[in-house]
Amino acid sequence: MEYLIYRFFCFLGVHLPDWLAYFIGSSIAEVRYYITPNLRKTITENLRQVLKYKAYIENIPFDEKILHTYVKRTYRNFGIYMVEFFQIPKWNEKLVKEKVRVIGIDNLDRALSKSKGAIVITAHLGNWELAGIVTSLLGYNLSAVALPFRSDRIATIFIKRRRTKGVNVILTGSNPKEYIRALKKNSVIAILGDRIFTEKGIPINFMGKQTYLPRGPATLALRLNAPYLPGFLLREKKGRYALVFDKEIEIPDTEDYQEKIRVLVERSARILEKFIIKYPDQWLNFSRMWNGEQA
Repeated sequence: MEYLIYRFFCFLGVHLPDWLAYFIGSSIAEVRYYITPNLRKTITENLRQVLKYKAYIENIPFDEKILHTYVKRTYRNFGIYMVEFFQIPKWNEKLVKEKVRVIGIDNLDRALSKSKGAIVITAHLGNWELAGIVTSLLGYNLSAVALPFRSDRIATIFIKRRRTKGVNVILTGSNPKEYIRALKKNSVIAILGDRIFTEKGIPINFMGKQTYLPRGPATLALRLNAPYLPGFLLREKKGRYALVFDKEIEIPDTEDYQEKIRVLVERSARILEKFIIKYPDQWLNFSRMWNGEQA
C-alpha cells in the first residue's frame, strides 16, 4: 500500500500544475499538523531551543507566539519539500538557471581543484534532496549518502529519481571502496550532519545546549583526505532557491586523531547553527535533538 501511495504521488507530481500540487501539499501538511501531536511536540521543542538561542545571540526577547507560527510553517515547508521531491523529473538545466541563485560555487570549485573530490556536509534544511539534483545539473559529479529503505520497491523509486538526474547513491553501511571510487573521480559526496542515524555521536554544544552530532562526515573527510565544506539548498520567495556552498572547513592542526574529529564536528556545528538560525522553519529534522535520544 505504501508503495502504491508513493507511485500515485509520483504521478501527480509530474502531471499536476505547480499551483495545484503545492495547494495539495500544503493542505496535507495542515491536516498533519492537527493529527500528529507527538511529532508536533518534537518540532516545537526543537524549534524552541533554536529560537531561544537566536533570541539570545541577537539580544532580543523570546516570543512563544512566534514559536508556534514557526511550527506551523515547518509543517507547511515539509509539505512543499515532498511536492518538490515528487517533481524531481521536471528539473533540468533550464529550470536551474530560472529558479536557482548559486552562491559560493567558487568554494566548491576550489575544493575540487585539489583533485581529491570533496565531502559536502549538509542538513535537513531547505531541500537536501533537490540540492544534490541541482548540483548535478550544474555539471558536477555527485554521490549522496542515504539510509537503506524499509522497502526495496520504495528504495527503487528514491534511487531511480536521483540517478536519472545524475546523482549516485551510496547507502550507509556500503563497502568503503564506494566512497574511494567516488573521490577518485573527483566527485562530491554529500552527507547529512545534523542527526544521528547509525553511530554513536559526539557530545557538542549546539544552539546553546549539549546534544550529539554524527562523527561520520568528519571521519570520512579525515580518512579519505578530502576537502570538507558545507552546502545547502534554501527556499526563497516566489518559488526560487539559493544553492549555497560555504568555505572549506579547516582540518585542525593536531596529532590526536579523535581530537581532530571532535574539532571538525564542532566547527561543522557552528556553521549548521548559522544557517538553521537564519531559516528555522526550513529545518526539517523531526527527531528530538536535546533530550538524549540523539546519543
